[in-house]
Amino acid sequence: MRSWKQAVARAFDGAEDYDGAARIQAEAAARLAGRIAGEARAARRILEVGCGTGLLTTALREHGHGGTLLATDIAPGMVRRCRARLAGAANLRVLVMDAERPCLAPGFDLIASSLAAQWFEDLPGTLASLAALLAPGGLLAVATLSSGSFTEWRAAHAACGLEAATPRYPALADLAALAVPGCTLCVSAEALLEPHADGRAFLRSLRAIGADTPGGGMPLRPGALRRVLRVFEAGGAQVTYEVATLLIRRSQQG
Repeated sequence: MRSWKQAVARAFDGAEDYDGAARIQAEAAARLAGRIAGEARAARRILEVGCGTGLLTTALREHGHGGTLLATDIAPGMVRRCRARLAGAANLRVLVMDAERPCLAPGFDLIASSLAAQWFEDLPGTLASLAALLAPGGLLAVATLSSGSFTEWRAAHAACGLEAATPRYPALADLAALAVPGCTLCVSAEALLEPHADGRAFLRSLRAIGADTPGGGMPLRPGALRRVLRVFEAGGAQVTYEVATLLIRRSQQG
């Protein structure tokens, strides 16, 4: 595992207050579960990748998905929290697994992931690998971040002649152009707005959910950070999450 990915896993391991700060993540999980309910209600064998503390796992159960569910995450701390949240749940296993290197037999009717794929190092390759685990007619449903995310934070940096270290997310057009062998692909997006009391509250929220690993560049010096925070706060101290949903359906011929 590369050092950047190890840093991502460590950050999520340390996110002890994830549920208290994960408002957008909870909303995205609920919306994805609703989409899935209309597309794959009868799924008998389900895999979740990037389960975190179990927000999507819980939402899938609430939408009536009663099949056998294997929930996985790269961060052991998240697996522990998910297991604690869903202790006693029937037909559920939770284990540590890197979604980019799944060591599983194919045959899943549903594979789902909410706001984890933006941390993949090779999104097209990982989607293809996961889709290969689907049974004929199975569905891979992924909610991830696209390029319209954190535009306010990036703009505040640009106004100061700086570049944000926030990871770069793919454009919707690039997601729609992905080719997944043996599958059809449908891409849609919606914007979720998260207000904050001030700029430092925004940064604390990223740290609380383990999402503060830089995508590149160096951390700002204190003076530069203060300038960015002032511009960000003057703009309303809110951030947009552009959540792209990818529905990847494997052909009935496998």
